[in-house]
Amino acid sequence: MRQLFLIVLILLPASLTAQPMLTPEKIDILRAGEEALLNARWTEAYETYRTLCAEDGGDPLGYLYTASVLQAEMIDREENLDKDRFFGLLDTVKVLCEKKLLSCTARDSALCYLYLGHGLGNKAVWEAHFGSTLSAISLGLKAKGQYQKGLKIDSTLYDLYMGIGSYHYWKSVKAGILRSAGIFKDDREKGIAELKLAIDSSLFSRNAARSALVWIYVNEKEYEKAISLSWEMLEEYPGGNFFLWPLAEAYYKSGDYENAAGVYDTLLSRLKKNPGNYYNVIEVVYYLYDCYDKLDDDTAKEETAQYYRGIHNDIPGTIRRKQRSKVSFLKRI
Repeated sequence: MRQLFLIVLILLPASLTAQPMLTPEKIDILRAGEEALLNARWTEAYETYRTLCAEDGGDPLGYLYTASVLQAEMIDREENLDKDRFFGLLDTVKVLCEKKLLSCTARDSALCYLYLGHGLGNKAVWEAHFGSTLSAISLGLKAKGQYQKGLKIDSTLYDLYMGIGSYHYWKSVKAGILRSAGIFKDDREKGIAELKLAIDSSLFSRNAARSALVWIYVNEKEYEKAISLSWEMLEEYPGGNFFLWPLAEAYYKSGDYENAAGVYDTLLSRLKKNPGNYYNVIEVVYYLYDCYDKLDDDTAKEETAQYYRGIHNDIPGTIRRKQRSKVSFLKRI
């Protein structure tokens, strides 16, 4: 059915629409879907973004954000749930954007390049989690190129800075010896400034930029900023785990093991209800046990160890291999 839809779109003549691609009504739908997504209400988020597809089947926006929900759910569970659907949605985004670019306003052209960049960026994140690191790097470079095209057309579309800011920062971090040799610039500060610009002035990318920034603060060892921003986001979106992870890591790496244990315990309580493939359960139990060890809480350590011993045989072999070092440690406690 999707293939037939794409064929019809390709055959239709390109034309300017009376209305711009992005309207206040569509932004409201995006925000409603984002609220559901960040609270891990996956079904509601899918249904919300599907309304965009239903209202305007030629607009790539609905397909892009439906793919974003699928990606968020996969990352939240650390599980490759539906690769074919995910890539199919993003291929649809590409076809629709290329169709729009044949005849549209400058503002809509910039939006198309934003969507193309996000599509490539989503694929890069998938590759980083479930595929090839080299493919992730290649896709990231291609995404940057799309964002740059958009900025050349309309530098006031500040949502573009969310994508290119993330690229500039993580490219600089991952470049390693290439950066030291002067082959790649150190654009970390530039990337952070661009993300802050997206937070302040973007149409609909504020929370995506805030989510990116919280992990950058953790990586930069600015733990107080990471903790503050995580709590700020959790107050707005308490139902999901997205901001519990950086909060726990920031507390742990700053040496605040008591608060770290509290957050990891919250995560474990949630994961017990839906352990999925147990990847995240292993992650949480490992750090929770270490927090209790550093706090000299022998009772809590033993309770954590007993819990792990009770679930060890339920963990799939593929996950045990992926988490080999942590599983090896936990087996000995």
